[in-house]
Amino acid sequence: MTKPINPWKLPEFRAGQNIVCRVERQEPDGYAVTISKENLPGFLPTEEPLRIGEEVLAQFVCVTNNRILLTTRFSSITNQKRPFQYVDWEQQLSQLGTEEGQANSPSQLSEEEAAFMVWAQQASPASIHLRRATDLILPPLNPADVENFTIAEHDVEWLITDLEGGMRSGCLKASCESKLSRSAMLLYRGRCVGCIYSNKQYPECPPQEEALQNTLCDLKNPDTQVKLYDLPESLVLASSALFLGYPLEHKENPDPRDAFDYTLEWLDSKKYTACLTIGLTNRLGHCFVYVYRGLYVGAFYVEDQTFTQNRDVVYNIFQEDPQASLNVQILPSEMTSAAVRFGYSLSIATKQIFL
Repeated sequence: MTKPINPWKLPEFRAGQNIVCRVERQEPDGYAVTISKENLPGFLPTEEPLRIGEEVLAQFVCVTNNRILLTTRFSSITNQKRPFQYVDWEQQLSQLGTEEGQANSPSQLSEEEAAFMVWAQQASPASIHLRRATDLILPPLNPADVENFTIAEHDVEWLITDLEGGMRSGCLKASCESKLSRSAMLLYRGRCVGCIYSNKQYPECPPQEEALQNTLCDLKNPDTQVKLYDLPESLVLASSALFLGYPLEHKENPDPRDAFDYTLEWLDSKKYTACLTIGLTNRLGHCFVYVYRGLYVGAFYVEDQTFTQNRDVVYNIFQEDPQASLNVQILPSEMTSAAVRFGYSLSIATKQIFL
């Protein structure tokens, strides 16, 4: 039996530290584990099938709700497709150049900042290909509230100060004619919680951190056009699960409508925040369904750029397209707790680029 965590007597865990844990039991969205050396309870969200009782290598993220949140440690030592090293993990730790699995988190970041960075580096955004990928982020709910300007009218430093100082939640979309690029940042309290970037040099969207860096670089160009608007925090956090959540895998292939109802009930019971993606076969489109702390908050049909809070619209989709697919990305509650500074800091990212 694992002992409860006493926050005043925890070992000196650091964000990104490699930790060996024992798989105890499966949970709907991952596995309950025990930190082998200290015998402390933890949780490892993953789709990867694990065997009860085996030891795996993971990374420490943070402690919250009396449990340690871990994330998968993708091995750079082996060429195995599986992300875990099941045998001789002590050798793997030594090859990683760590002492008892300790990895150095960036010294310039606080623990809360470093915890988010560790999580974000392992997050796997849903793969959705669109002609204009920036359309994946919700449009303004009230078009009259949109702010339009060029960077020449202000500058990127003023913009970042405005976003961070005002703790803006919403979306920033930018287009740069000199680089033939488009980008979109999802913002939560002045921090980036999702970013999409595309231009002719990127046939596919780059990873989150790289997309953010490219976007900030474009915001240095005077000709960059900016569109900025606010969104409710509930929709922003649910949308962020698409970028920073982890996938929930259905063990079977149930009827999509039944799976949708079951998933909503389950998310409500867990009070989880999530983004559900419905892939349509008859119209080759996508519909996002947003759930915030277990509550349905709306649906967004991407191709038409329309948002609705009417759940019947979603049911009509399944009725018209019985072969529609359903995928779920869950945002861990730990990401919005005091243990983590959720989202990329725009000011830190800017300094890393331009200094």
